[in-house]
Amino acid sequence: MSNKKPLLLATNDDGIQSGFLITLVEELIKDFEVVTCAPDGERSWIGHAISRNAKLLPKKVKDYPSLAYSLNGTPADCVNLACGNLLDRKPDIIVSGINLGYNITMPMILSSGTVGAAMEASLLGHRAMACSMCLPNEEFEGIRKSGGKELSKKVEKSLRNSAKACARYAKNMASMSKSEGLSVHNLNFPSPYNGKEEPILTFADNLMLGNLFEPTPGQKYHQLVYRPEWLDEAEVEIGSDLWALKEGMPSVSRLDFQGASGRSYFEV
Repeated sequence: MSNKKPLLLATNDDGIQSGFLITLVEELIKDFEVVTCAPDGERSWIGHAISRNAKLLPKKVKDYPSLAYSLNGTPADCVNLACGNLLDRKPDIIVSGINLGYNITMPMILSSGTVGAAMEASLLGHRAMACSMCLPNEEFEGIRKSGGKELSKKVEKSLRNSAKACARYAKNMASMSKSEGLSVHNLNFPSPYNGKEEPILTFADNLMLGNLFEPTPGQKYHQLVYRPEWLDEAEVEIGSDLWALKEGMPSVSRLDFQGASGRSYFEV
């Protein structure tokens, strides 16, 4: 009888050096054999994109909590390449996160590289989970640019503790999860989060983002990654992931891409 720990592949879309990914891995290695394969830089808002013509070059990362590789590709690339080329056996589960910011509502879920990586895991027939944590609006850009490593004194202790609590819950859910088929468990946590409140079951809300681009002087267009008013002005459906966020509650939605009739849909 083997004494090996279950094998877990970790990834994200914020990059291999994200402080929140490292926090997640540090927690996961307590119960799992963890191999990490994540992009060599931020790959947000890229969804389930797969590289077609790029030459992908995985590189081992030194001074990481466990065996880790950086990859010059997308989050979905990381999952596919790792499962097909880097792992010595089939992973028991794949966890993507902890994302810097929430991944709720249909358009954000489908645009998320974090969720896209978990989608690829599911399409390969593996159990899959995405994990994200809300960040204060006024701190978001600074946290994003530093990869979650540089936090202001105002929020550092709270966010570090919240990230650790998220990681603990993700580890526990990874140990319990028995999901099968084309589905992804999409976890979202508020900030602050102390780990005492379990995520409630939700569904992905609808949200109209509208125009994502606007002209800038001397340039053509640039993408606006975040507008707080999207959520502030949205009509919220009770029981949705957006409703849970506004109520300050952690949530988990099962994103089902199969269904009895073969249609893709989202449900608890």
